[in-house]
Amino acid sequence: MGDKFGGAALADIVSSSLNTFGFSEDIENFVKHMSREHRTLQQTFTRLCVAWLQHLATVDSYDGRNEASVEFARSIKEELDKAALPFI
Repeated sequence: MGDKFGGAALADIVSSSLNTFGFSEDIENFVKHMSREHRTLQQTFTRLCVAWLQHLATVDSYDGRNEASVEFARSIKEELDKAALPFI
């Protein structure tokens, strides 16, 4: 589609950012700044996170680098499937 703000572009931006994260400080800064965003954007971000975890819970092929993430997603899949996070 070529949309610079579409899903594929966002995944590229997030991947590039995560690849250079200093981790704890960057995560804290991200959380602090995201908590100041408009409430609708916070809801949409949460929907994105839930969708990612729902997908991860169904992954069949994984290795030690993301095993804990897959197992975590699987452990909360039932709750994720109940999530009702409408676009407001």
